Amino acid sequence: MASAREMAARDWDRVAEDYFAEVVSPLSRGVPRPLLRALDRIASPRRKTAGDLGCGTGTLLPTLAARFGRVIGVDFSPAMLARARASCRAGHVRLLRADLADLRRLHGVLDVAVTVNAVLTPDAARCARILDELRATLKPRGVLLGIFPAMEPVLYQAVLIHDRERRGRPPAVACRRADAILERDRYDFVHGTYTEDGATQKFFYGFELVWRLKQAGFRRVRLGRVAYRWSDVGGYERFPGAPPMWDWFVRAAASA
Repeated sequence: MASAREMAARDWDRVAEDYFAEVVSPLSRGVPRPLLRALDRIASPRRKTAGDLGCGTGTLLPTLAARFGRVIGVDFSPAMLARARASCRAGHVRLLRADLADLRRLHGVLDVAVTVNAVLTPDAARCARILDELRATLKPRGVLLGIFPAMEPVLYQAVLIHDRERRGRPPAVACRRADAILERDRYDFVHGTYTEDGATQKFFYGFELVWRLKQAGFRRVRLGRVAYRWSDVGGYERFPGAPPMWDWFVRAAASA
């Protein structure tokens, strides 16, 4: 874990042009319904400020701009921000280049903070700083609406793969085949990470995510799911007819 490297701004610059072909995103087919429902429950949105923290190419910005009186999109990748501006030119939308571990310019500014699969660092201390900063951006009683990569679906997929591979094969052979298909050597199931091409990404266990958010000072943490159709999970084995893969959807509140 000491040598794990998260994706830097330059890495995201490289994928900005073809983002959805490179990244499995809950926004690839529009805004997920759990997030839309949560946004619809925000009272008097025209009088409030929303932030898209880790806005990427700006897919979510038009949805926020249609609801809120002021919107701030934040990312540390210049190429991502350039595409975000092209995707939403509304006058009440402001874009800001910043690292999620240092959002001091937004402390106490937001009524609603939205973050969609932007907390990916494998460094536990940096992850804690980012969650602290997400909370610090919120006004008293502000709301966090977040989508976070989930680790449990990887284990779920491993069970599906193993069940398929053990049909007609000796147990040891089935285990070896399942390990190879899952690319088990790329995962660290203790720390919840996946490494590919030298870059390491964080996945969250549900209990861990709730714990970390509470440690950051969030209250009333509620955990739900954003489901993926099997046709959307590129890079994974597909099992049409089985319950879908998912990411975690979180709604949490800042203290009064």
